[in-house]
Amino acid sequence: MLDETGITNLGPVPDGMTFYQALSTLRDKRKYQINPAHQSRRLTYCEVMREITREAQGPCPDMAKIADLAASGYDFGKRMNQRMVDLKAMAE
Repeated sequence: MLDETGITNLGPVPDGMTFYQALSTLRDKRKYQINPAHQSRRLTYCEVMREITREAQGPCPDMAKIADLAASGYDFGKRMNQRMVDLKAMAE
């Protein structure tokens, strides 16, 4: 099985750490930085992440909206993943 650590993910959550703690330790390894001021006005995964960031930075974050945005981001992310799986299968 192909190990995609460093390509599509940054590895497993170490034992004894929460998911957020593990993410925090890898901030300096992020390849891309989010720009919440950019608005593509398209229904994409990246735009969902920017909207979550914008909403969370507001004076009174609407947690139900943030949760709904996260659910949309998850759906878009899984769609992207499946597309990559399909493209990889076509290339082989």
